[in-house]
Amino acid sequence: MFSPVYTVTARLLASVSLIERARGRIDAARLAPEQANGLQHHAQTEMIIASAGLSDYLLTRPQIQAVLEDQDVHAPARAITEVRNAKATIEWARLRQLDGTPLTLDDICQMHALFTENLGVDHEVGNFRAGPAVILNEYLGSAWGGYKAPPAGVVKDRMDALMNWVAGAETDPHPVIAAGIAHQEIAAIRPFTLGSGQVARLVSRIVLGQHGYSFRDGLALGSYYLLNRTAYHVALDNGASYLERARSSRDDWLDFYLRGLHNEVDRLTAMIAAFQVDGFEAGHPATMRRDEACLLAFADEYGSLTKRDAASILSPLPRRLVLKRLAALVDQGRLVADTSGEHVRYLLKH
Repeated sequence: MFSPVYTVTARLLASVSLIERARGRIDAARLAPEQANGLQHHAQTEMIIASAGLSDYLLTRPQIQAVLEDQDVHAPARAITEVRNAKATIEWARLRQLDGTPLTLDDICQMHALFTENLGVDHEVGNFRAGPAVILNEYLGSAWGGYKAPPAGVVKDRMDALMNWVAGAETDPHPVIAAGIAHQEIAAIRPFTLGSGQVARLVSRIVLGQHGYSFRDGLALGSYYLLNRTAYHVALDNGASYLERARSSRDDWLDFYLRGLHNEVDRLTAMIAAFQVDGFEAGHPATMRRDEACLLAFADEYGSLTKRDAASILSPLPRRLVLKRLAALVDQGRLVADTSGEHVRYLLKH
């Protein structure tokens, strides 16, 4: 039986409430087909780029984009295969979330097989590990390198218990919470020799989508994790061994995960709001900076923002770069600077 420990705090409830509110706005937004497709394509690209960064594929963003467009890229064959596999797996997951039936162990293994095709030893592809977990000591500030994952003999039972728990996630636990805990639990079990982290992140996305939280298939949470890579691994790390983690609170991870989800939802809200700007082209969201999107989302939500608001939103970005982001949004015609008051306020241009 799987019974995670976490606290339903006022902060957690507030975070879920904000996400619920944003979901309603995003789902209700009127988008032309090319705009909706643009959001989905952008999310897919960002997810693959984040997957590459978190897994050390050693490809640059332009190289990854070239691979996705079936262009010739001078790079290690393994890195190119990883990108293509990630694309195929993400597309499989998008279709799987349309099926409301609970995820099974077979689904998990199929997902892993897609991720690792032509990358590992044949008997490991699509199969739970048969030996100890391999964990590299590479994450500054985290004890992952010394972490003791559960023995191979219990991996299947632990995964089965998790999937049964997730299958009951409708109102208790809330699907958003269930998706986050599923992510952390799979990362802790380390069910595969290669690719456990990728599977954990994608399972979380599928669980969200199955319960109506696909946000127009525009989520790319991996980008937030990549930008906050050390904090991501520290948040996941709630114990030196699997047994310790099973008994420990998930509160720190849920706090980080919900902040990331809220950040990503803000980005989507800003992109959709940007469609309303005069002369804004449908293909433009693919080039919108994530930090600029967060500023637009804040201005849309609260009517305006100040330089102080922007500095808080983009912390710890230096003030000069915060001002540069604001100036860029004004130059692009997305924000208008109101200098009539004591302090300059930036309004979303409609």
